[in-house]
Order: sequence, then structure tokens, then C-alpha cells
Amino acid sequence: MKILIELPTWLGDSIMATPAIENLTNYFYDSKITLIGSYISIQVLKNHPNVVETHVINKKYSSYYKSLKSIGAFDIFFSFRGSLRSKLMKFFISSNTKYQYDKNKYI
Repeated sequence: MKILIELPTWLGDSIMATPAIENLTNYFYDSKITLIGSYISIQVLKNHPNVVETHVINKKYSSYYKSLKSIGAFDIFFSFRGSLRSKLMKFFISSNTKYQYDKNKYI
């Protein structure tokens, strides 16, 4: 199963997302994970045994769209961010199932 995970931008938030990523790898046996996010968050998690590919996202919208289209299709997409840029990513990513953090749900 191909899983795309958008990591939080900040280092501490990326580290706190590690248990969720471990739960995903335990639930979806034999999963192949692609990570997408900031340079620092990718560096922390790129050596995970189930991570097969990483992508550092450029924040300029022109290159952002091009990089999202070149990533490919996935079975599941998870985003640990609730920003507008992440909502655009959720729209442009080709995936059967998509999940995204919604900060309004927890207020």
C-alpha cells in the first residue's frame, strides 16, 4: 500500500507525529511511505524503515503545483497540517482516500 504523509513544518511537531506514523505502519502492513514536507522534518524521519521516498516542498506556488503533479498516485494521503497550502495539496494529490487535520474540530 502506498501512503503519502505530509509532515508538520516544525521539528517538534514532526517528532510528535512519529507515534501516529508508527501506528499507520502497524495498521497497514507492508506499507510504502512517501514523506513530503519541510527540509528539517524530512531529515528527522527519512531513515524510517518503511519510508521509500521523500520530497522537500518549495513554498513558491508555481513550483509547488509542479512538484505535486510529479509525485504520482497513492492509496492513502495523510496530512498533519491544516493550512491553506495543505488543503491545496489534498486537492491536487491523486489518492483514493484523503485525511487532513482540521483545527476547527478541536476548538
